[in-house]
Amino acid sequence: MGGSPLHDAHDALAEVSAILGRSKEALSQFQAILEPTIEQAVDDHERLYWHHIYEEEEHRFDRLAALLPKLEEALADEAFLSRENGDFLRLLQDISLEKFGLHNFLEHLDLSLFHYKGTEHEPAIAALRDMTAADYQQMKAALETLNRALDAPLSFDASVPTDEKEHQKDHLKLAQYAVPPSDPAPVRPSIGTRRQLTVGSLKHG
Repeated sequence: MGGSPLHDAHDALAEVSAILGRSKEALSQFQAILEPTIEQAVDDHERLYWHHIYEEEEHRFDRLAALLPKLEEALADEAFLSRENGDFLRLLQDISLEKFGLHNFLEHLDLSLFHYKGTEHEPAIAALRDMTAADYQQMKAALETLNRALDAPLSFDASVPTDEKEHQKDHLKLAQYAVPPSDPAPVRPSIGTRRQLTVGSLKHG
């Protein structure tokens, strides 16, 4: 960004706000697709599978609904952006949590692409997935900028996904999610002729 630390922090915070606003809208679209899937589930296992994803995203929607107004207030008050401001440090922690939430949303979209392959919902979910993948990389970079610009005395280790943990076992990491911020967004995994990932296939596969 190249400006003063305060200017860099403000720009990064504005980017975070835009990303999370887009994600909140995307989340609503995704939930609308999931609702009939839950209602029409063929058994309790399938219903629980999609209900679990829906519930996690509903919780994230509620968090975003509370966080976005706080981001707007912070952007309107330059004095708020200070490492001496406890409210701002708490806001950074909330942003860190939503970075992890964005990663989970990306995984949920990837899971759903297996199920909705070849259906009317595939193009919409694929578009949400690609947008979210790009936004996640931008979110990581913005959070790093905020932390660096303000020299915030915080640790964000709790928001690092399994795939990005340096000392995590390699076989527990998925390559498509282990992309550093400077690299392009990961390419959506090819579904091709692979068996659709439904709850039934998870249970019997």
